This record gives sequence, C-alpha cells and structure tokens, in this order.
Amino acid sequence: MAHQEQLSNGLNVVSFKQAAEDYGAVFVVPTPAVDSSGIAHLVEHLVFRTSDRYPARQTLFAANSLLPLKMNASSHNGFSYFYAVSPSKSVLIQAIDYLLAGLQQCEYSDDDIRRERDGVIARELAMYEATADYQQQMAVWRGDRSPDCYHHWGGYCDTISQLKANDVADYKAQYYQASRITLLLSGVTKDELLTASHSPFYTSSACYTPRQHRFTAQTLEDDCIFSWWLPECYLDGLLSAKTRLKALLNKYNMQVIVEDSPNYQQKFVFRMIGRPGQLMAAQQALIDEIKFLRIVPKQHLFFESKYPESINSLLAWYHGQQPLNRKVVALTQALSVTPTITSLKPLPKPIVRLVSRTEPQHAKCELVQAALAHTSPVLPDKLPSRVATLAEQRQTGQTFLCNQHDWIYWLSLEIPGQSAADIARSLLENEQFWLPRMSGQCYAMGVKLEGTTLICYGVMDDEPHRREQEIQRLFNTLNAND
Repeated sequence: MAHQEQLSNGLNVVSFKQAAEDYGAVFVVPTPAVDSSGIAHLVEHLVFRTSDRYPARQTLFAANSLLPLKMNASSHNGFSYFYAVSPSKSVLIQAIDYLLAGLQQCEYSDDDIRRERDGVIARELAMYEATADYQQQMAVWRGDRSPDCYHHWGGYCDTISQLKANDVADYKAQYYQASRITLLLSGVTKDELLTASHSPFYTSSACYTPRQHRFTAQTLEDDCIFSWWLPECYLDGLLSAKTRLKALLNKYNMQVIVEDSPNYQQKFVFRMIGRPGQLMAAQQALIDEIKFLRIVPKQHLFFESKYPESINSLLAWYHGQQPLNRKVVALTQALSVTPTITSLKPLPKPIVRLVSRTEPQHAKCELVQAALAHTSPVLPDKLPSRVATLAEQRQTGQTFLCNQHDWIYWLSLEIPGQSAADIARSLLENEQFWLPRMSGQCYAMGVKLEGTTLICYGVMDDEPHRREQEIQRLFNTLNAND
C-alpha cells in the first residue's frame, strides 16, 4: 500500500513496504523534450557531476564500484528517473541524499558543462549515430515537421554542442522544482531520510527557451514517410501486431515503423515508408487488417528490462496512476485520415571533439566514506558486454588490451598483509583514477574484482594507450605512501 507524504521543502514522497530483495528509491522528474537540443540529457548527466553537498566529481563512479549499490539514471517518454538500489538501507539513504543534492544543484561551471557535453555525451551520441538502425530512426525524426513530431530528448551531435550554462540553469529552474518531483521509496520511509534531504530547492522564475532547429539534408530521398499519430492506448496492440503488419505491407513495398515512445501529447506514431503511388492500397490493406485484429484501447504498462526489480515495481505504480481514457477515436478511424507526409533528413557524420585533460582537485568522496563507515567494500563482479567481448581477445599473461577506443587493464592487488578490497578502495576513492572520465576524455570507466586482480576498463577513450601507465603509476604512489 502506498503511503504518500510531502517533505517540508515540497518534495512529494511515496513509500512502500519492501517488495524486493533490495531497498530501492527513484526520483521521477517530468523532463519534457521541448526541442532537439539535448538539454534534458545534459541536465541528467550534470545531476551526477557535482553539487554543493557532494562536490567530488568521482562520487558516482566510486560509489558504484565500492559500495553494495547500483545507482544510475535514464529517461523515457518525457520523464527522467534517478534511481538507486542496495541491500543495505543505510547505504541507500546516503545515496538518496546524494541524488537529491544533485537534483537541487542549479549552478555549474562552464568547464563542467563542456566536459560532460563535448566529452562524455558527444561520445555517447557518436556511438549511437554510428549504427544503421539509429541513423534511419533519427533521419525520420529530423525530417518530421508536423505539429506532433518527436523532439529528440537526447539531442544530436550537431545540436547539443550549442548548449550553455544559462540553458542548464533555466531548464532546472523550470522543471526541477520540488512540487514536480516525486520520490518513490521501497523499504524506506520519509522519516528515515537524512535531515539534509529536507533542504529547500532553488527557486527562480527563469524558463528555458526552446531552440528552433531546422535540419537539412545533403541528398534527396525518393521514399516518403507517411505518419499517423495515435492515442497511446493503442500502442501495445500495434506493437504485438507489428510483425504481422510488416509482412502485410511489405507486399506494397512499404516499411513499417511503430515508435514505442509517446510524444508530449501522449500520442505515438505509426509510420510507413515508401512511394506515394502505393499509399492508398497499403492504407486500405492496413485498415482491413486492423479491423480483423480488433485492437482495443489498453493501458500501456511500464517496464524497462535494464532496471532493477524494485525500481520497475515503483515506476509501474507511478505510471499506473494515470487513468485509461477509453473515450478515444477508433483505431481504424484514426488510420483512415490522410497521413502526415515528410521526408528523410539523414544525420551528418558525428563529430567528437578532443577534450583537454584536467587536473585533480583532491575532493573527498563523502558518500563513499560515510557509507563505508557502516559496511565493507563490495566491488562489481561482471564486465559490460562490450568490454567482455574485448576481454575474450586476451592472450595468456597479457595485462593490457586495447583497440581503437576501448581498453582493459588487469592489475594485480597482491600485497602481503592487505586485502584486495582494501587496496582497491584506496585506488577507486582517488579521483586521479577516474580522471579520464571526469575530464570527458572517455565515455565510461569501471572495474571488476576477480580474486586479487582488479580489472579496470574504459570505453570510447581518446587516449586508451595511456591508461596502463597512469593506473600503475597511481597504484605505486598510493602503496608507497602506505
């Protein structure tokens, strides 16, 4: 049963009894994609970057590497979810305060913004934009000028670079207000939160000004895109029939796309891509098939496979509070109207700017230190699939492996009289270890502990060949000091 309350700072809190093995918490923030600049994406990253209460920029990485904790964020359908799960209630409560401090932070230096924007996010977008499926989807989005069109929440490589510090401050002032945010808790109550969690939010009348992007294409495409914007309640039905509809409309040389994300009006889009001469016949065949399938309005259930069980349960409750509107136009009627007709606007080649190295600021990692006062270090025991694939190429005795962008380093932690976990802690709490990620020189870094070997890795790194010597040098320095 949900217990709904409000903190003194206006934050909405909904708590549940522990429904899964781990304690869980998720901040739900409505973050509309008001343009395709990627402003909401940049703000999501900056929440973890630094805050007045937790200034250390390595906090997220050190916490996920040393604590019994999984903490991350992602966004779907106009919402950003900042979540944490842990088998330890005390660790989770510390993580909640860390996340809240990041949500409340509105001021960031130009350097912090540049390193996340031009370093980390640019690499993330470049990875996506290099794949054929993503290129086609974005070409469709960029070519859609209809009133219902999708704005790209994540931004593009050629739009996100335009964002500045004042854009971030204005967006957070407008959308990251306590009254708009809901904290969902599993196994934790409002009264167990840290006192600092009641601190006031920054208030301002500032509003973010959306960008007016006009995308152009260097080549003309022969095919047209025919789009029907439909009520969200038909989404699950059309997704389940997608394979069947693809086979049907392939007879008319039409490609089928069912976008699984609603827009700002809670509509999703059904698209066909093909030649105009085939439209009428294909549209009639589609309507006849929909009549046969008898797709009816249905509540779209929230589920994200990459989320922990407790987080999915909390978000399913949150989104399930929205009543199903059954007073909607029949699906066959909605598909009978003349579609919006647009063309493809292919993505330009992604540009990733090299980011200069920054100097460490030697900030203490308060979250990790506070949590480890009550628990022992717990290091990850798995590698991401991309890194695991690279690790399979390792030769016997090899300690460093890299390709053009990714690297892995097998570091021995065998020191007499010291446990591997304690040695790893001194290394991973140190911001020098995470400097490539904090500087924006690579997209991601992480570790895995395997016996007495610490497997360190980096993804989309500008200078992968430097990492072996840098980590070994830091390791030697720390042990010499001990």
